[in-house]
Amino acid sequence: DIVKGKKLSSRMIPKFVEVLGLNKKEARYFETLVNLDQAKTAMERNAFFEELLKQHPDSHRILNEDAYEYYNHWYNSVLFTALEVVDVSDDLEPVQKLIFPKVSVGTLKRSLELLERLGFVRKNEDGFWKSCRESVSSGAYNNSDLVRQYQLQCFELSKQALLANNENPSDMGTFTFSVSDDAFKAIAKEIQGLKARVRKIIAQDRKKATGVHQLNIHLFTNLKK
Repeated sequence: DIVKGKKLSSRMIPKFVEVLGLNKKEARYFETLVNLDQAKTAMERNAFFEELLKQHPDSHRILNEDAYEYYNHWYNSVLFTALEVVDVSDDLEPVQKLIFPKVSVGTLKRSLELLERLGFVRKNEDGFWKSCRESVSSGAYNNSDLVRQYQLQCFELSKQALLANNENPSDMGTFTFSVSDDAFKAIAKEIQGLKARVRKIIAQDRKKATGVHQLNIHLFTNLKK
């Protein structure tokens, strides 16, 4: 039933624990896994994921703690890329006034400390913080709950940008369509190609960066098979 997609109810968890022969510690870990998989909101998923990290005997095997912190907050990547656009010293108030949506100076200070700890940024000769690398990839965590949480935050940013009446340029569009499975696969392939071409444009851009931008692409199915 579970392989076919049936949810594991809280009433059935103790029965599985008994059948699987789990001890008390393993049973708690198993229950947290089930709760994480079946969480209905981003807040619930985040809470259960943090609980999972605390319970695991070697949490670094699941996720490096600093990497978790980086992807757990959207403003870390925004600050990382903003360092190429504006000169940022230890006084973060000027850049804090530019970031949308608004975050506190204290939050940005903790973010900068994290970026330095990760080896992503360092001070140049003029005393400004600059990135040490061109980009950051989720790598091995590409399909993890961690990156899923990060993507949910990015989708929320799109929502705020759509609702905001400001001068920030944006280009948003959406449409619903019906096609064959072959056409759907072709569209998915085109999207992968688009992302590759965008990455190429970014990598080949030799002019000074003048803005920080967010690109979210959503392709999903409205009808179950």
